[in-house]
Amino acid sequence: MAWQLHYTSARRGPTGRAGFQFVAETPGLPEGTRAGVTPYLSYRPPPDAPLSPEAHELDRFPVALLYDRVAGRPLLLRCRYLGRDYSGRFGNFFAHVVVAEEEELEGLRPAELWHAPLWNDEPATGGVLPQLEELSPGANSDPESLAEWLAAQGKASQGKSSVAGTGSEARSGAGSGSSDAYGLLARLMDAVSDVLAEGFGRVVLVADDVEPIARWIAVVSYSLPVASASKMSFVTYSADPDGAAQRLVGTTPDTWAVSQHQAGHVFHLTGEAASG
Repeated sequence: MAWQLHYTSARRGPTGRAGFQFVAETPGLPEGTRAGVTPYLSYRPPPDAPLSPEAHELDRFPVALLYDRVAGRPLLLRCRYLGRDYSGRFGNFFAHVVVAEEEELEGLRPAELWHAPLWNDEPATGGVLPQLEELSPGANSDPESLAEWLAAQGKASQGKSSVAGTGSEARSGAGSGSSDAYGLLARLMDAVSDVLAEGFGRVVLVADDVEPIARWIAVVSYSLPVASASKMSFVTYSADPDGAAQRLVGTTPDTWAVSQHQAGHVFHLTGEAASG
């Protein structure tokens, strides 16, 4: 069984007040669910994003898919930027939250839900959401599709500047000379294994587009044993990569440029090769 919640800024919600709030949910939520998920409910656009985007520009804002745990249960949360709220002010976003029992993710890697059909792009009307009996993965998230994509990345990178990492690579001696996607995967696995073993820290993935970040997270997930993958919390986009609580964190180059660069493991997936 899995429960759903919708969160956004509304003129009037179930509480009768205006502003950001839960506007719809599955009846019978486990006790403490709302309070447990509230700290994860935020979205800040990248610094270079338009301040007053037109409707056709909203799809260019990165989608944040988050996997973590709340009160011992798997938490899956998808945030997307909506632009204006009910009053016409910019800054509104919509979060679709799924809190599941452990068995709902049996045989499923959370990263498979990147393009899952369960996600809504806008809040539901009526205030009541159904229970989810099954979490179905999204398209092209199976191991075969990801393996084909990874192989294509290796071919595309031949003869180009390397996809490089900083921080952990400087310490491990892995420089920025390899342009091989499988070499990048090996370095990523080393970094992720480190933070999972230590129980703290994060690996940051920097890219112009959130799609390759989500795919690299999925590739890493499939490269880990099932038990380790279930412990690998992640978010595909964060406006605060230095402060994110997840182990694998995606962000954009403009966001990373204004960060404090405290993360020890950083991988730039696009752009010029970074120095170690």
